[in-house]
Amino acid sequence: MPIAGFTSSAIIDQLTGVLTALPAESRKQEVNRTKAVYAFEVTNAQGAKHYFVVDLKQAGRVTDGASEADAAKGQPKPDINISIADETFVKISEGKTTAAGEFMSGKVKIKGNMMLGMKLEPLLKRFKQLAENLPAKSSEAPSSQSPSQEIAVKGYEGSLVIAQIAKVLGADEAKRQAILKSTNAVFQVDLSGPQGVKSWVLNLKPGATASDIVLPGTAAQNKKTAGVILILKDADFVDLASGKLTGQSAFMGGKLKSKGNIMLALKLESVLKAAKGAGAKL
Repeated sequence: MPIAGFTSSAIIDQLTGVLTALPAESRKQEVNRTKAVYAFEVTNAQGAKHYFVVDLKQAGRVTDGASEADAAKGQPKPDINISIADETFVKISEGKTTAAGEFMSGKVKIKGNMMLGMKLEPLLKRFKQLAENLPAKSSEAPSSQSPSQEIAVKGYEGSLVIAQIAKVLGADEAKRQAILKSTNAVFQVDLSGPQGVKSWVLNLKPGATASDIVLPGTAAQNKKTAGVILILKDADFVDLASGKLTGQSAFMGGKLKSKGNIMLALKLESVLKAAKGAGAKL
């Protein structure tokens, strides 16, 4: 579920992972413990909005969407609606601020059961602890089961875009085969960010499977030969994915550097569009 441009989506993704991994009886206990449906309207630094609904009252599941209606499909009526900035959500989850304090300052707006808003911090803390205490996955489990958890890197918004590519192409066999046939290339994407340069491989050649279509690390580390290595800042890659920047303008403006066949960058744009067209908020 990681959404490019929304760091808080990783928090919701963790919560979703816990609910999915918990045995049915344990999930039921968490639902009975909370007995509430939370609806979030999250606004990022660019002013874009994304919506999440967390059902901890009936089924114990999470939905999201680019609109409030999309996120609410199939969910019970929310007991509380919270409007919050992406950055503020992250700070609350990390214990750097409180929901009560942000509400008093006007940074958090609440409609519905006010007391549930004050319980947001302990709720997030509990699910973080549950995530840490989940048993480790078997090494025999297929890596395609949860690609975003392996691919997404904290502080790199572009990694959420790459995780979305893995999610979309991993889940849709027909779309994956079409993309592999039309692209027929291996890309290495090097993004510079707060922890230096991080690399990913987009293995977009016929024969690639859902589990190895996106790989963390360099082509050499993954024993692949990249047709092109794309080098750019994390923020510029996000702009490329969102359509704010084109491959050609990025290259001409010095924001995109490459080693290998630069014409393949144009093919990457079509891959990004395919992932975005599948409902991703890139």
